[in-house]
Amino acid sequence: MRVKYNADTEIVFQIGDPVEYSCAAFLHNAMYEYANINAVSLIMHVDKGRLEEFVSAAKFMRINGFDLTMPHKTDIIPFLDECDEVSRIFKCVNHVKIKDGRLIGRGLDGVGMRLAIEDKTGPVSGKSVLIMGAGAVAGAIAAELCAHGAREVTIANRTESKAEYIAEKMKAMFQVPVDIGPLSDEYMSSVAGGIDVVVQCTSLGPMLGHEDFTSLSFVDRLRPGCVVADVLYPTTTLLDKVAALGLDTVDGSGMMYFQQFPAMEFRFGIKLLPEAVLEAEEAVALAVTMRDLRNKRKKRVKL
Repeated sequence: MRVKYNADTEIVFQIGDPVEYSCAAFLHNAMYEYANINAVSLIMHVDKGRLEEFVSAAKFMRINGFDLTMPHKTDIIPFLDECDEVSRIFKCVNHVKIKDGRLIGRGLDGVGMRLAIEDKTGPVSGKSVLIMGAGAVAGAIAAELCAHGAREVTIANRTESKAEYIAEKMKAMFQVPVDIGPLSDEYMSSVAGGIDVVVQCTSLGPMLGHEDFTSLSFVDRLRPGCVVADVLYPTTTLLDKVAALGLDTVDGSGMMYFQQFPAMEFRFGIKLLPEAVLEAEEAVALAVTMRDLRNKRKKRVKL
């Protein structure tokens, strides 16, 4: 991959804490090359609690902006001069553009996941959705699915108050029925038969042996045609079990590469052609392989 760099190059940082597992910068650079944009994405570790220092430095350097991963997606909100309503309500911003010294934030995880799901199953309009987890990204994804016609939403989460917050916002913003319950096999099994789309949004994901997931038995109750998505990638215990049953799955890499369409338009005003998704898929696959090899090499050096 050839990265342009000269006096006119627009710089975009990819920041997080930690960042060693992030593949986003590689993907962004692949998209810049594909669209022939004179820009470069540079990965940078920014410690939690030091975001204000980074924002000041970013303004001083007059860069194009920055993309964020955890834990900064929520922490960036107070520093923004402009932010879309959904991202502000659910405190989930992962793209920031600096224009005339002003910080403009957008949360595009929801759009990316919705596009990835629709690529598998068609429009989400009229479908029943189960959201696992109630963090910032869960709210953003739920809002995006409701904005595009989801019929009803069920939120399963360990902390009931967080699920209630999302439920209240969904009802107020989209007038859709929303139920909440515990993040347990028992509860999810009771609702699984009426679900069309499942989205796993917890940061660790359901793993066999986890206190909340002893068997993932709810998966056996999902009806034919249901699609199951996970914000993690390249695969999870949940996705493996779902795939074994012959149901369609979407992992977090799909959310990443479909997110490139709204991200490129937000940052550079460029609309990518539909076939750009193939370039993004290849970039994510390469990035994951390179990440795994780098981590393996680092372990060998330590030994």
